[in-house]
Amino acid sequence: MTTPNNEPRNPYATGQQGQNSQYSQYPQYQGNAQNQGYPQYQQSPYQHHQPGYPGYPGYPAGPNMAGIQMAQTSMVLGILSIFFIGIILGPLAIAKANRAEREFNTPATAGKITGWIGLIIALGLVAFVAFMILVVFSVPAVSTPQGF
Repeated sequence: MTTPNNEPRNPYATGQQGQNSQYSQYPQYQGNAQNQGYPQYQQSPYQHHQPGYPGYPGYPAGPNMAGIQMAQTSMVLGILSIFFIGIILGPLAIAKANRAEREFNTPATAGKITGWIGLIIALGLVAFVAFMILVVFSVPAVSTPQGF
């Protein structure tokens, strides 16, 4: 593997003995003002898939955008239900997540979980407020002695 001068041989040089002719010729690209020496590639015949998700021939394209948007909406509603009006926004998030999973086959677990958390927190707050109102109005009025 060395030359007569005891130097290693360049395995990438073309035209030397012992090299496979398959690898000895590299394609030559002629540049012009538009492509600046880069090769021009032909467009693949499989470029007619849905925008946003690449599809391969013989396989279905990715989930559609309506299902993804519905799953994202359910997640946003679920997060908002934890902090604001959970009694209303929690069930909305759960319903949207169920619809995204059922109709569009899109996973929407985050919307379901946050919707349930928001709903449970809101129901807990309503129960606490109702209990406090019940306690305040059920305690008899304390009478003060007459001379004070």
